[in-house]
Amino acid sequence: MNLMTMTSGNFSARDRESGLIAVTPSGRPYGTMTPADIVLVQLNGTVVDGALKPSSETPLHLGVYEARPDVDGIAHVHSVHANAVGALGLSVPPIVGTLWRYVGGTLETAPFMESGSREYAAHALATMGECRAMIMANHGLLAVGETVEKALETAAYAEEGARVFLLTLGHGEPSTHPRPEAGMMYAPPWWR
Repeated sequence: MNLMTMTSGNFSARDRESGLIAVTPSGRPYGTMTPADIVLVQLNGTVVDGALKPSSETPLHLGVYEARPDVDGIAHVHSVHANAVGALGLSVPPIVGTLWRYVGGTLETAPFMESGSREYAAHALATMGECRAMIMANHGLLAVGETVEKALETAAYAEEGARVFLLTLGHGEPSTHPRPEAGMMYAPPWWR
């Protein structure tokens, strides 16, 4: 699934032991990025290791980590379908089971706000609520998880949900997938 183009989007992971955050660098294509390109920062934004400039969205990541002690991984992607939903100012109801499983319900869209700040983190988290992903109007998708891999997985399924939603528009009202309470068959083990 194509979640980003060239240098768009950014990822980070928090190390609980040291408190340091590893964040992707600014302006580096993912196809050529190496582990040596990753920048280590403190929660206050001070760079402690890395030759490259950290992502311009680093304050967004740091604000999420500061507010959400349960989060140790963040994926911010500029995926096409989530961006289209955000540009329309719509939210994606849980029309497929994976939106329950990975996002936690409706994939909400926050009104546009300039990003790249800790204030934007508060704006995004207010929209996300108890879920694990949200759409930033005209700016992409933000997903969180216990690891950066889980955040990326959530971003991929959120993008899939946005795509299915857009495919249903103009063909009638999409039905909402009933939340599977019995056995939580769509809930991953880490969410139960």
